[in-house]
Amino acid sequence: MDLKILYSPQFILSNDATDETTDIDYEKILIVLCDQLDLKNKIKDKTLRTTIDEELNNNASNYTEWLRLGIVALHLFIQHNWTGPSLKLPESIVWLIDNRNEEASQELTLGDQCNDNAEYLELLYLSKIIFTNKNLQRAFPTSLWWVIRSNYIHQMILDEESDVLLNETELLIDRMSKLNDWNNDEYKSFETLFYIEALQFTLLYKRINDSEKYLNQAQTIAKLTLELGGAQGKRTKYQQEEKPQLFLNIKAAQELFPFTECPDLPHSVHIMDDLRLDSIEFSEKIEICKLGSIEEAVILAKCTHLQISQPKDDFSMEELMPYLNVIIEGTKNWALKMEALRQRSIFEMKDKRGIERALSQTESLVGQYSQSKPSVFHRTNLLFASGMKTIWIFKQNLADSMLNLGLVKGALDLYLQLKLWEEVIVCYTILDLRHKAAEIIRQELSKKPTVKLWCLLGDAEQDVNHYETAWELSDKKSSRAQKHWGFFYFEKKQYAEAIPHLELSVKLNNIQESVWIRLGFAALQIENWELSAHAYRRYCELEQTNFEAWNNLAKVYIKLNNKPRAWHSLKNAVKCDFNVWQVWDNLMVVSIDLGHFIDVIECYHRILDFKKSPHIDHQVLIILTEAITKNINDSEGQPVKNIFDKALALFGRINASVPNDPEILQLYAELTVLQATDTSIKKATEYLQRAYRSFVADSRWHQSIPTAKNVLQLCLNLADTYLRCSETTDDIRKKPMLASAKLSLQSVLTTLKQKQLIDHEDITETVGKLESKLEFIKNELIKIDSNA
Repeated sequence: MDLKILYSPQFILSNDATDETTDIDYEKILIVLCDQLDLKNKIKDKTLRTTIDEELNNNASNYTEWLRLGIVALHLFIQHNWTGPSLKLPESIVWLIDNRNEEASQELTLGDQCNDNAEYLELLYLSKIIFTNKNLQRAFPTSLWWVIRSNYIHQMILDEESDVLLNETELLIDRMSKLNDWNNDEYKSFETLFYIEALQFTLLYKRINDSEKYLNQAQTIAKLTLELGGAQGKRTKYQQEEKPQLFLNIKAAQELFPFTECPDLPHSVHIMDDLRLDSIEFSEKIEICKLGSIEEAVILAKCTHLQISQPKDDFSMEELMPYLNVIIEGTKNWALKMEALRQRSIFEMKDKRGIERALSQTESLVGQYSQSKPSVFHRTNLLFASGMKTIWIFKQNLADSMLNLGLVKGALDLYLQLKLWEEVIVCYTILDLRHKAAEIIRQELSKKPTVKLWCLLGDAEQDVNHYETAWELSDKKSSRAQKHWGFFYFEKKQYAEAIPHLELSVKLNNIQESVWIRLGFAALQIENWELSAHAYRRYCELEQTNFEAWNNLAKVYIKLNNKPRAWHSLKNAVKCDFNVWQVWDNLMVVSIDLGHFIDVIECYHRILDFKKSPHIDHQVLIILTEAITKNINDSEGQPVKNIFDKALALFGRINASVPNDPEILQLYAELTVLQATDTSIKKATEYLQRAYRSFVADSRWHQSIPTAKNVLQLCLNLADTYLRCSETTDDIRKKPMLASAKLSLQSVLTTLKQKQLIDHEDITETVGKLESKLEFIKNELIKIDSNA
């Protein structure tokens, strides 16, 4: 397989031109190739697919021209919808564009319509027909890679993720990764490129594990090491004190892969702020190793992977900006810089000091589409590896920036132009003109009824009949129609009515995150635990960074009495959002039930870290203390006494924040006495005495029978604790401890006798137990004296 034809202008042009000097006129080449293959005359009344398959299956002499035609058609589609300048195809090619639109639309829909802004679908359709032909694939195995690329482009113009494209492309990636050609050192740059493109495809579906695997493979082949480092620096013009700042430390352990430099790159807009610097000013120069475009594509791909795989928090932008800065400041590739600047603008939209630059930068990027320079070749170079979005996504980002700045009417005009009806509804709602959204959608419906428009009209008018119309229009095949139908009931909290529609939607398309999570919640509300577990499990496979979903999945598993799976779900939940103490609390409770005692201690520390007020869970602490004193085995079969020091440190921290909790003091004493030293015995006695004083701190405790009963029970517990602590000591140490217990119990009983409450029927039984305990302690003291 000659991998060089993947990016070779010579192959497309069929001449000896060089990559550096050639600009490719794809429009002209398309016309020439169609004439050479006599495609117009051969189609006649047949479909495009039938015509091309017949030609490729019956005539092997012109496979090269067909492959060139497929590549050119795909690049023309990308030029018009991604990079610009827009196409103005001549009359000589109208037969392909105008007459095959309906056929292309039907074939590319895959259960849901293509984005309304996608134009010249015939070109994408033509390229896919060619690349997927089995005979051509045998003649040119490279066409397998072109199928992956065309599927990637295809998915990016669909409004919903397609499981058909996903399943097909996963198989193709697996086939391509097993080719023997990769063993040739000459092809290592292509192998790196392949894994970057595979990564970009899986990121469309948020396949975190697959994308991480491809990222590691690309980094390994390129021999790149990427690590965040810190150095002193300044962010503002008048900053006096330097502070630690992040930068990306890059090491390349081999010669750079060959790359082509673009002479006309988009520029980075300066910060419009009198205070902030354009970039961090480090006190010492940070050495950035020279990189080629393929190495930079690895870095940008890693940045995108981190955005999707990591929890969204305030620190995430700080971690990701060093990756983007390397691309923005160093790349000579047009597509890489366009996408890096777009991503930076997305981050800065959330920052009140950066939003003006985000707006200006996005305007500049949108303007690139209509400019004559750089050449089309430079624009499309490494586009599949860059992850660069379509032109309408750039325009949508511009409209989002306007909306964030309060420029509602300007944003509305752009949303209308882009046919983003959901956003149009939002703008009209802000302007108190929600009825206008329905009017505009009805106008569009009068031009061409679509499933999407009927669904959006249903949303705007809150009329369930419109969803039914959409469903019938799709011949009962649209997952979107069922999704909107289910969401309608879900928003009204009619969960039982929503579930059948949500289930049918994911049956038609099983990679819809927004549907799975609502299905899980709806099933949770009506206590259909099995369905809820299935839905949340599926959602968490698609979106692994939502702590609420993992937490709810754990809740469902607990209802199903499957605590081991609940524990695993909660472990994933805390990975997603480290700072929510309630999730740590849930994990702690499940961990104590399963014997994960080291996790119990870690969870308790985390709760104390994040919760502002003191947190006391007596039940958990009692079980933990009992497990250590009895030295049972934990979930992994290890003696619990191994974590004694960690448990003691935890009790010390809790006691410091809540110094007078009698139950905590009792448990702390039980653990402390296990050290069996003079100091530990003395500390345990002190804790028990403090516990007793806490019991009777209120001098009026005896005035209420319920309170008196409670104090008696606490004294019984205290006596038991004294006795347990004294069991592991010799007589010399035991005597003062038991003497202290004797005095405490006698004091309580004496007070009750003085107040003539000793025979009260509600506390008689408890008094009797306390008197028996006191008698036992007295006898123990007598034995100690007799042994002296």
